[in-house]
Amino acid sequence: VRGYLIGIFVVALLAGLGWWFATCEAVRTWGVVTAVLVVSCPCAIGLAFPLADEMATVALRRRGVFVRAADLWAKLSRVKKLVFDKTGTLTLETPVLQNPEALRTIDAPARTALHALVRDNPHPLNQCLLENLLAFGEPLAGGAPEPLAGEVRETIGSGVELGPWSLGRAGWRTPPFPAGTPSQCHLIDDTSRAGADLEFARNGDVLAHFHFADTARPDAAVELERLAARGFATFILSGDRGEKVAALAAQLNLPPGRALGELTPQAKADWLEGHGADDALMLGDGANDSLAFDRALCRGTPVIHRGVLERKADFYYLGRGIGGLRALFEVDAIRRRTQTTILIFSVAYNVLAVGLAVAGRMNPLVAAVLMPINSLLTLLLVTGGMRPA
Repeated sequence: VRGYLIGIFVVALLAGLGWWFATCEAVRTWGVVTAVLVVSCPCAIGLAFPLADEMATVALRRRGVFVRAADLWAKLSRVKKLVFDKTGTLTLETPVLQNPEALRTIDAPARTALHALVRDNPHPLNQCLLENLLAFGEPLAGGAPEPLAGEVRETIGSGVELGPWSLGRAGWRTPPFPAGTPSQCHLIDDTSRAGADLEFARNGDVLAHFHFADTARPDAAVELERLAARGFATFILSGDRGEKVAALAAQLNLPPGRALGELTPQAKADWLEGHGADDALMLGDGANDSLAFDRALCRGTPVIHRGVLERKADFYYLGRGIGGLRALFEVDAIRRRTQTTILIFSVAYNVLAVGLAVAGRMNPLVAAVLMPINSLLTLLLVTGGMRPA
């Protein structure tokens, strides 16, 4: 619109200079300049483009996709790669604890400490543990346990700790066990540790391992296939164990080389830097995706109640599926097609109308009649073009 306005002012100035030098008639010259400025009707295109954006935003909102950043539309056409986090993004937010009996192997003080570690942490695995603790009974049946002294500290991508207690990925706060050597607190062997998603420990002594199963979002495989048909390359960057990431990739029919596991938050950001962040749309839902979010061209998150990424996200979407992502690109395609139609119409109209005004074939009164007609036609093109959305 800025370029359009500059162009109109330049044409009006040149037309005025030309008519002045040709006729030296001030009234005639001013009539031509006025006709050019009025008939060009910059307000029509100035309203049409943002109206198309707003109609696209409303259409997406009805599909559960909420646009937060106004510059999202300008960036979507440059997206070539879709980069997903795994847990909570391609899978449902809350995984399933596979070995709830592990909670019975720890005593009441340890369960109280575990509750303190997971209570306020939004990570899906921690929230799953919290649900199981609340359903377990003692020591939580009589109400909230006494708060432990100290502050829970989180190491993004690794785990949480409070005093001597820690909960995180295997080996984060615990030494590897030599073969045949038991823990000081419990006899937990390496076979239990292998494949564990979280390890609960006190002073480095392992108290329990927890295993979780993820469930892919119900429409994930179909939606990724449809997005691939639109020309997008899909990748998974996850901090989860490599075998779980590979299993999900196979379930979603993704090539193994496009699903990477056991990545730290910095490693995710480095991958984006090394593989072209300027055409990547990153989708994640946790603090361990924050650095990658900072690198990506566009950012989206499936939830907003976690308090971590919504301030950085360009959009968020609701529901149990990822269909909103495809809707985002479909609506954007309709929006861009509509705006292209508006632009072609405006250029054709101005070539004819402004050309007649510059030639002195249109008086300001006729221009004043054509201006609202042009505005109405432009708005009809917007509403008609956005109707499929």
